[in-house]
Amino acid sequence: MHLQKSNTVRWGACFLAGFFWALGFGAAIAQTPEPSPPGKPPAADRPHLDPFPAEQDWSFLASPAHRTDPYDRLKYLHWGNGDDTQHYASLGFEDRTEYEYFDNWMLGAGPQDHNGYVLFRVMPHVDLHSGPDLRFFTEMMFDYNAGRNGGPRPGIDEDRGNFHQGFLEVGPHVSGQHGASLRLGRQEIVLGTGRLFDNNEGLNVKLSFDGARLIAQKARFRWDNFAVRPVQDIQGFFDDTPNHAQTTWGSYLTLPLPVVGKGGIDIYYVGLATASAAYNRGSANEVRHTLGSRFFRDPGAGLDCNWEFNYQFGSFGADSIRAWSLSTETGYTLSRVRFQPRPLLRVDAYSGDRNTSGHALGTYNSFFPRGAYFTPKAVPFAGNQNLVDFHPQIQFLARQNVTGEIGWNWYWRESAQDGVYAFGSGILVDPATASRVRFLGDQGDMEIRWSPANHIVVALNLAGFQPAGFLNQFPAHRAPVFANVGITYRF
Repeated sequence: MHLQKSNTVRWGACFLAGFFWALGFGAAIAQTPEPSPPGKPPAADRPHLDPFPAEQDWSFLASPAHRTDPYDRLKYLHWGNGDDTQHYASLGFEDRTEYEYFDNWMLGAGPQDHNGYVLFRVMPHVDLHSGPDLRFFTEMMFDYNAGRNGGPRPGIDEDRGNFHQGFLEVGPHVSGQHGASLRLGRQEIVLGTGRLFDNNEGLNVKLSFDGARLIAQKARFRWDNFAVRPVQDIQGFFDDTPNHAQTTWGSYLTLPLPVVGKGGIDIYYVGLATASAAYNRGSANEVRHTLGSRFFRDPGAGLDCNWEFNYQFGSFGADSIRAWSLSTETGYTLSRVRFQPRPLLRVDAYSGDRNTSGHALGTYNSFFPRGAYFTPKAVPFAGNQNLVDFHPQIQFLARQNVTGEIGWNWYWRESAQDGVYAFGSGILVDPATASRVRFLGDQGDMEIRWSPANHIVVALNLAGFQPAGFLNQFPAHRAPVFANVGITYRF
């Protein structure tokens, strides 16, 4: 007999899971909801036009009755003989143009641009299927920056022309919900909510990896195993190469968790070897292992929660590693209230170093996180190493095709004996010796997303950070102000 689960049970499940993780038994990155174009909602079996084209299956268009979009003739090009619907090619394209203003980039260090600049991104792809168990997927990336003082920021603004993805897949991953497949070549890897692995979608230059990946899945089960190297952005034409200073490997399992309804649990291990990693205490070769778990209930009517804990160990030169992170996000969607507001609270903590005299390194390593991690779009002023943040937000649905998010964030150092790091790179921005103060400042952010027609999304982002406390010990630090407006076209 099926019993309807109450919100009390779901709240209890969220907090019990968090309690056990906190004991060591081990968050969703809050993003503005995607607006739907005006008009009739698309069919349930039609893939969403999101930044993950390699995960889309267009074989249902083999039936002419399902072809309702003008681009459907390009999404399914049958090339086989007979009635085999799995011999087809699928073409796709993304064009994104943005104007961006970022005053006091890196807290005012280096060249600044007070007039703003333009970012362009074009990404065509071809998905070639030769039966249900063999496909070749390739995607090119052309990223340009125009008018930025100091030139394009490495790994963020420009990659003039390269193969972003190009892999052979053997097995029925995309064409069926049951089975296993092996991907060989250059590919995106996005795990969970992008805290350790993401395709860097918020930035102009996306991230991919070279190597092998084994995927096994059923309807509500997925298991990823991989051994890869990150691809370096060299900014020229078709010259990106794998970063031989870094190798990463891991196993990531997602399972349903019936007690929370529409939710589940992730359990994972990820390893990373880095030549000459740098922290507040110095530089050395590093081998780091991460064990973690994520517990989630997807947003919808009522309560949702998305909590993640991981623990890191390994070696840094002659020293050992003992680091951790805790990320929680809890929200509640008022589905019967106008605009369907979803108030939510994010609280994150990433460990810092405690002692530099031969003891274990305590600085957390965020691996390859989402580029716009703390806001929907802006590159953070600091990385998620040695950091604590408290971030209330509210998301809303103004109309079917207009969504928004407003938030405010406060930041502290987790350890007063560790410094402040640049996001993603791990480069030390400010050393720990300047002050024992932990507070870093606060930040407001807002995003509005509008879909005026099929295939088009227009976005406006605003953010501003006010340095305080520890950062005020450095006279050169100034308040960053960020604005971005862009239009994305996909088919």
